[in-house]
Amino acid sequence: MTITAKYLRDWEKFAFMQFTAEQKRVILERFGAEPEPYDWTEQDIAVQIKNYLGCGEFVKSIQNNSNEDIFLNDNDF
Repeated sequence: MTITAKYLRDWEKFAFMQFTAEQKRVILERFGAEPEPYDWTEQDIAVQIKNYLGCGEFVKSIQNNSNEDIFLNDNDF
Protein backbone atom coordinates (compact mmCIF):
# COMPACT_ATOMS: atom_id res chain seq x y z
CA MET A 1 0.00 0.00 0.00
CA THR A 2 1.15 3.51 -0.74
CA ILE A 3 -0.48 6.80 0.17
CA THR A 4 -1.37 9.83 -1.89
CA ALA A 5 -1.98 13.47 -1.05
CA LYS A 6 -5.75 12.78 -1.16
CA TYR A 7 -5.38 9.88 1.28
CA LEU A 8 -3.44 12.13 3.64
CA ARG A 9 -6.09 14.90 3.39
CA ASP A 10 -8.81 12.36 4.15
CA TRP A 11 -6.81 11.12 7.14
CA GLU A 12 -6.53 14.69 8.46
CA LYS A 13 -10.31 15.09 8.27
CA PHE A 14 -10.97 11.71 9.89
CA ALA A 15 -8.46 12.26 12.71
CA PHE A 16 -9.39 15.94 13.26
CA MET A 17 -5.78 16.97 12.85
CA GLN A 18 -3.73 18.97 10.42
CA PHE A 19 -0.24 18.20 9.15
CA THR A 20 2.21 20.98 8.40
CA ALA A 21 3.43 21.32 4.82
CA GLU A 22 6.80 19.87 5.87
CA GLN A 23 5.14 16.89 7.61
CA LYS A 24 3.04 16.20 4.50
CA ARG A 25 6.12 16.36 2.29
CA VAL A 26 8.09 13.96 4.47
CA ILE A 27 5.18 11.52 4.91
CA LEU A 28 4.38 11.44 1.20
CA GLU A 29 8.04 11.05 0.33
CA ARG A 30 8.33 8.14 2.75
CA PHE A 31 5.09 6.31 1.95
CA GLY A 32 4.47 7.29 -1.67
CA ALA A 33 6.33 4.17 -2.86
CA GLU A 34 6.72 0.65 -1.55
CA PRO A 35 10.02 -0.25 0.17
CA GLU A 36 10.93 -3.00 -2.32
CA PRO A 37 10.77 -5.93 -1.90
CA TYR A 38 8.31 -5.33 0.96
CA ASP A 39 4.81 -3.84 1.03
CA TRP A 40 3.52 -1.24 3.48
CA THR A 41 0.31 -2.23 5.25
CA GLU A 42 -2.16 0.37 6.42
CA GLN A 43 -1.15 -0.47 10.00
CA ASP A 44 2.57 0.01 9.16
CA ILE A 45 1.82 3.46 7.80
CA ALA A 46 -0.45 4.48 10.68
CA VAL A 47 2.03 3.39 13.37
CA GLN A 48 4.97 5.02 11.64
CA ILE A 49 3.15 8.31 11.06
CA LYS A 50 2.02 8.42 14.70
CA ASN A 51 5.61 7.81 15.79
CA TYR A 52 6.92 10.46 13.39
CA LEU A 53 4.44 13.04 14.66
CA GLY A 54 5.26 12.18 18.27
CA CYS A 55 9.05 12.26 18.13
CA GLY A 56 10.13 13.31 14.66
CA GLU A 57 11.40 9.87 13.61
CA PHE A 58 9.89 6.93 11.77
CA VAL A 59 9.73 3.43 13.21
CA LYS A 60 12.72 1.48 12.01
CA SER A 61 10.93 -1.80 11.26
CA ILE A 62 8.14 -3.16 9.11
CA GLN A 63 6.53 -6.59 9.02
CA ASN A 64 6.72 -8.95 6.10
CA ASN A 65 3.79 -11.12 5.03
CA SER A 66 4.53 -13.69 7.75
CA ASN A 67 4.28 -10.95 10.43
CA GLU A 68 7.98 -11.08 11.26
CA ASP A 69 9.64 -7.77 12.06
CA ILE A 70 12.17 -6.64 9.49
CA PHE A 71 14.48 -3.98 10.84
CA LEU A 72 15.53 -1.40 8.29
CA ASN A 73 17.93 1.47 8.45
CA ASP A 74 17.53 4.79 6.68
CA ASN A 75 19.76 3.60 3.83
CA ASP A 76 17.10 1.04 2.86
CA PHE A 77 14.67 3.77 1.76
